[in-house]
Amino acid sequence: MTSGSIGSHRAFMGLCITTCACLSLVLFVGWRWYFDSISSRKTLLEMAQKAEARAQDLEKMGLRMDAIEPEEASEPLTLASINQDQPETKSAEPKAEDRRDSPYPQASVIKIMSLQENEEDVVQAIALLDEFWKAENWKDQLPMVIDADRVAALMKDFYEVQQGQTPQPGGLLSKARYSIDGHEILYFSYTSSRPSGTLEVALRRGPQGKFLIDWESLAGYGEMPFQQFRDKRPTKPVMLRAFVRRFEYYNFEFTNSTKFICVKLTSGDSDNSVYAYCERSTELGRWLEEELAGTGPTNYKGYILSVSFPPDAQSNQCVLLNKVMASRWMNLP
Repeated sequence: MTSGSIGSHRAFMGLCITTCACLSLVLFVGWRWYFDSISSRKTLLEMAQKAEARAQDLEKMGLRMDAIEPEEASEPLTLASINQDQPETKSAEPKAEDRRDSPYPQASVIKIMSLQENEEDVVQAIALLDEFWKAENWKDQLPMVIDADRVAALMKDFYEVQQGQTPQPGGLLSKARYSIDGHEILYFSYTSSRPSGTLEVALRRGPQGKFLIDWESLAGYGEMPFQQFRDKRPTKPVMLRAFVRRFEYYNFEFTNSTKFICVKLTSGDSDNSVYAYCERSTELGRWLEEELAGTGPTNYKGYILSVSFPPDAQSNQCVLLNKVMASRWMNLP
């Protein structure tokens, strides 16, 4: 073999080794980029899923993500500072007389507040909830609820007359702190057998500054159980808390789908439902068209409503929707 052929062979081998090294480097960088890209996509997907789950929880609570203002302060806001920071919002709100006369609730001012897992308020709230679930009767639960002097009569009616049961929580899903129209709220979400799939618990600050349970929204209290409402067919408006969604059922007094909008009201325990109607051309009808757009079998909203049966009702399932008192189960003063 000549020295020239040896040199050519060495040059060829060097070229091959260099090419292999370059290809290995390209493959290494490519695979690294690919797996980093997959990891980033997975992280973004998880973040999107968490955001969607949070939005769904808020919808069930009656809160809309687009209505929530992020907290601007670097430190946790107090109730006093929130009230002081909202002069423009307060002056722009309708007067109390206007809200009472309106057939639907006015939009709320909602802020997300910071929440620390180990802060005293949160620790006390969790301990209070544990004590509440363990209580043997409603009288033992009464000191743990907000506005106990007024709510005592409602609890007695719910447990002793309506034979209602305190909903039981499953696993804890999330917790958060909000300011809603100047009221500081601690919010806990649990898994549940309710139609929404979750049990939302709201706590508000009591007279002594400690958080107490908003029992009315927790129990889904209404003036009548759904079944009794259907049996008695009252023509006088009755307040109910219900899971609400758009529906297409037109029958009996309400066969005209062009004239009426139909919404389905489902009880908190999912055992009963009725169909409520109002005229599309009314102020309430137009509001419902917008607020319930996109609701469906797995997408409910919690409302407090005033409903009644038409005179000489032809059925026990089609009712008049007189008013939406709150677009959540909390009825803030």
